[in-house]
Amino acid sequence: MNMLNPSDSDCDFMCSCCYELMVDPTTLVCGHNLCRVCLARWFLTSNKKECPTCRQEWQGHPKINTALRNMMKKIYQEKMLEREAEVMNTENIGKVQEFDRRLAGTEGHLQRVNPAEFCKGIVITLGVILIAYLVWFWRHSDDDLLIHKPVVRWKPDDVATWLTNMGWAEVYADAVHQKDIDGAVLLSLDEENIGEVLNVTNPLHERALIIAIDDVRLKGVKMPSTLWEYKALYPGRCLFLLYGMKDFPRTTLLYLFLFYHEETFLPFLHLTTPAQVEDMPFRWSQIPPPTKQQWVVFLSNAVLLPYWLIAKLTWSLFSGQFWTSFFILFSCAFLSMQEASLLKRYILLRQFGSTWKNLKDFSKTLLTVFLTSIAWPIIPRVVCDFFFYATLYFTPLQQAKHLYLSWRNNQRL
Repeated sequence: MNMLNPSDSDCDFMCSCCYELMVDPTTLVCGHNLCRVCLARWFLTSNKKECPTCRQEWQGHPKINTALRNMMKKIYQEKMLEREAEVMNTENIGKVQEFDRRLAGTEGHLQRVNPAEFCKGIVITLGVILIAYLVWFWRHSDDDLLIHKPVVRWKPDDVATWLTNMGWAEVYADAVHQKDIDGAVLLSLDEENIGEVLNVTNPLHERALIIAIDDVRLKGVKMPSTLWEYKALYPGRCLFLLYGMKDFPRTTLLYLFLFYHEETFLPFLHLTTPAQVEDMPFRWSQIPPPTKQQWVVFLSNAVLLPYWLIAKLTWSLFSGQFWTSFFILFSCAFLSMQEASLLKRYILLRQFGSTWKNLKDFSKTLLTVFLTSIAWPIIPRVVCDFFFYATLYFTPLQQAKHLYLSWRNNQRL
């Protein structure tokens, strides 16, 4: 290719890449003009949307500068005919077509994607704000929980709250306000005066109240009976159990049996597989060993339907914690359907194509849970709260989206 001997005016019409008169001049955002063939070669070789002269990035699909092209054809009529005949051969035409094909619709695509990305950013921001608010709200509301306040310092409102949390004893909260019963008076109640003081006429309730009062008298504080109370006492352990029960319920139950037998495992067993029909608590300070019938029923459910046990525990909290219980119950239902689907795929249909991928995902999640089980005692409280609420409330939303997409795919098939 012979170099021209350009005059000063010719330099304004030369490609900043090949230094020849431009053919189909294309102007970039940085202001440099190039032959479209040169720009196509650069893009196809480097796969970068940047100017070959100054390396400034450009977006979209650069267009031919028609005004500049028409001006050059008027000024350099013969030279432009020679340049076009020399440049626009079959190979270069193919490169330009490939360049246009790969960038075709980029501008329209960006215009279509940007609003979605903008909405996605808003949703993520609102989600972060919501989680931060939940962390702040429950972090400060934990200070008012009865598990942190000695019984002797309870006020009548605290005693009424304690009775209300037991459900069946809520009817006696009015007597507490009427007779101004505080924590000290509560601890002094026994079988002789509890019926007169709290207006108890049901012998079964009277016995249950005596047992409950003996528990708080022995411990000095209220035992955790809700998810929030348990999380306030053990934030890291609660996060670990949330992840473990969600992904590895059977292994987590075995872990509780080995390391938190009396503290967590036995209460879980008695609440999900009660040995008595009466709506009456037993002494949580002296938890009795499970009966053989309880063990048979519990182990059968733990092996076959572990999420059913979690759902039964959640159902007992449904009246007092509606939305939280709703999210947990939805997760239990979806995870049970997932297990049933895997069982059908592997045993009935004998489809083992995705087994290796499932094992890899299983191993990654197991490693995460294992590291969490080691590190949770030293994880800061705010970090535990953030991941706890994110997992508790946003994981069911992801599961709902997955369920909807699976349903749509099945409808198409």
